[in-house]
Amino acid sequence: MNMQHAATPERAHQLAADAATQGLHLIGGELVPGTTPATIRAPWDLSLSVEYQAVGAEAARRAIAAASNAFAADTGDRELRQRVLLAMAERAEAIEEELAMIISFENGKLLRSARMEATAVSMSFRYWAHSAPQNEVLSSDELHVTELQRKPLGVVVAITPFNMPVLMMANKIGAALTTGNTVVAKPSPATPLAALRLARAIADVVPEGWVNIIAGTEDTGPVLSESPEVALVSFTGSVPVGRTIMASAASSLTRVQLELGGNDPAIIGPDADLDTVVPKIFTSAFGSSGQACVAAKRVYAPEGVAGDVTNRLVALARETKIGHPFDPEATAPVLTTRAQYEKIELMLEEAHSAAEVVFEGKRDSARGYYVHPSIVVSARPGASVVDDEQFGPILPVVPYSSTQEVIEMANSTPFGLGATVWSPDQTFLDTVVPRLHAGTVWVNGLGRPSPAVPFGGAKQSGIGREGGRPGLDDMSELVTVTHYTTSETAASSA
Repeated sequence: MNMQHAATPERAHQLAADAATQGLHLIGGELVPGTTPATIRAPWDLSLSVEYQAVGAEAARRAIAAASNAFAADTGDRELRQRVLLAMAERAEAIEEELAMIISFENGKLLRSARMEATAVSMSFRYWAHSAPQNEVLSSDELHVTELQRKPLGVVVAITPFNMPVLMMANKIGAALTTGNTVVAKPSPATPLAALRLARAIADVVPEGWVNIIAGTEDTGPVLSESPEVALVSFTGSVPVGRTIMASAASSLTRVQLELGGNDPAIIGPDADLDTVVPKIFTSAFGSSGQACVAAKRVYAPEGVAGDVTNRLVALARETKIGHPFDPEATAPVLTTRAQYEKIELMLEEAHSAAEVVFEGKRDSARGYYVHPSIVVSARPGASVVDDEQFGPILPVVPYSSTQEVIEMANSTPFGLGATVWSPDQTFLDTVVPRLHAGTVWVNGLGRPSPAVPFGGAKQSGIGREGGRPGLDDMSELVTVTHYTTSETAASSA
């Protein structure tokens, strides 16, 4: 491999700097400069930073207007939308390695994970290109035909988080375009550069106003969620921000699609094979240093094996190496933001008084946000380490004495995003799985994300579904149309 293009910290810094200096925002078919200076620091090496120009409220309004005008002018050409999505897929595929290294620079995730995300972007666009909504006949006889039609909503706002900065944007854009909508997409302020690089790549293959991508300042969010010209706000992120968006959208009764926080239980059955199960739960909890909405965040183990489960998790925690994205020996990444680092420190501090920290990982914020896994037991009722979403590398182990008890404990939080259940006992599975308050349950395995699979949460973990046919329905106006046959026509056909 030519060392000039090797995957190195220096190369990633250079690509991030290029994305920042060329970081133009896609508005109405044009790449426009930002207006507000902002800084992105590598969370794995705080001495590395790049400056870019964000946009403010006025640019957000221009993007909404461009999307609204494009929607009004659209002819409904399905084949054109398919060609555009496929062209976007080709452009995303052509810059996969650049995207991966920029993601690694600003997010901190290990390069192999960033490459998986970058590869999935083009796959998502291709999936949506071939997944147009279909009308369906609900009932018919000689006198009538009743059909459910799926029509586009209008302008869709897509607001995405830092932990999957480009793929989640692609999923939202793809679903919106294939249903006939136009889009204004806003990445997290913590990870804007990969989104701006994608904007530059697709700018000349997307019709004017169909897709607008803006890396905005804090005042752009309210503009996007409050605008009466917006038909749907699709947001992935925290519960507090989701509540704010929902409240803002209420003034215009704008629809919302919210994928919010989770506190996913991992339930180990009495007969589970711990040699197999515990490493998989550990990977779920710590493979992304807890920065995944469906990472395992609570472990429930039978009383008789809870100690063994804890010891096994501690052994794996001791072996974990937190490293920078390009460290071949690293097994888990740094945290992405200082706010998240400080939250984990506070949570660990509280855990010392509300639980027993059987293994406390090292922390170092001098050069970056390095936090090793911690394992907690004996948590008192109400302890935040069990009740709240950590979104970081802390994992509590909670023993249970009966199937009924573990179901009640698993459901005892306001969250309901995902859950895993581990057992060879079908009776145990048939008892537990249907009673869990979660949008997704994985049985004896970890999640396999796909745009074809509906995803979303119960309770405070969200509203609506992304992916698959339910995701298309969220992006569509469902219209029931009944055609009645005239009596003369019916008589002549009888």
